[in-house]
Amino acid sequence: MSVTERAGRAAADRPGERSGRWLARTVGGARPRGLDPAAGVVVTDVGPADAPVVVLVHGIGVSERYFRGLARELSRDHRVLVPDLPGFGRSPRPARVPTVEDMADVVLAVLRHRGVGRAVLVGHSMGAQVVAEAMLRAPDVVTRVLMIGTVVDPAAPSVLAQAARLAKDGLHEPAGVNAIVTTDYLRTGPVWYSAVLPHMFGYDTAAAVARLPGPALLVRGENDPVASREWNRRLGALAPRGTVREVPHAGHVAMASHAPLVARWVREPA
Repeated sequence: MSVTERAGRAAADRPGERSGRWLARTVGGARPRGLDPAAGVVVTDVGPADAPVVVLVHGIGVSERYFRGLARELSRDHRVLVPDLPGFGRSPRPARVPTVEDMADVVLAVLRHRGVGRAVLVGHSMGAQVVAEAMLRAPDVVTRVLMIGTVVDPAAPSVLAQAARLAKDGLHEPAGVNAIVTTDYLRTGPVWYSAVLPHMFGYDTAAAVARLPGPALLVRGENDPVASREWNRRLGALAPRGTVREVPHAGHVAMASHAPLVARWVREPA
C-alpha cells in the first residue's frame, strides 16, 4: 500500500471522518483520474504546494470548470484546491445522496488528506452552504469563508421560483459562462440534480450563518436574480463577523465573470 493510500485509509477510519468510506462505494464505472481516496471525489490541485490554501466549492449541477479563471488568478500565490462535489463533474456518484453536511465533510476530508491545517473556503450558490457548514464543523481549520450568490433566498422558496430566477440570470452572464453551466447541467442530468436539490432547500442557511465563528464575506453580483440584495444583506447582518459586498455589473456567477476582483477579496487577511 502506498503512502497516499495509507493516509486515505487512516483519515477515513478516524471517528467522525467516514465521508471517504461511503463516497468510495460508488455506483459502477471505472475509478476516475485524480480521485482523492480519502474524500471519494476528484480534486483539481494547482499553485505552489507550500503556499496558503484556498478551496473553491461549486454549486449544484455544475463542476470546477467555472472556477478555472479564479483558480488561475489565485494560483500565483496560493495553493488552490477545487473538488468536484459527489456526483458532479468528474466525481463518481455515491451510493447515497449526500446532504450539505456530508459535502462539508468531503471538503474537510480533502484538506485532511493533504495535511492542510488552515484554509480559506470560497463557496458559490449551494457551495456557499457547504463552506458555512465546514466552518461550523472545523473552525480551527477554516479561517475565513467567502459566500458568493448564497442560496436559498427565502423570497423565492420554491423550486419553480428558483428555476425562474436562474433562467433570468442567463441574461447577465457572458456566453462562455452560460456554456459551461449548461453543459455541466446536462452532464449531471435531471435525476441526480433532483435528488440533491431537496438537501439544498432543506438546509437552514440563515441559522448556519448566524453561528459562524469566523469572518465571512457575503458576496453577490449586482444583477444576481438568484441571491437578492436584501437576502445578502440579511445574511451579512446575521453573521457575527460578516461583511457584505457586491460585484459591479455581475450576475449569479460573479467569480467567473469578475475573477480578478474576487481574487483580490480572497487575498484579504482574515
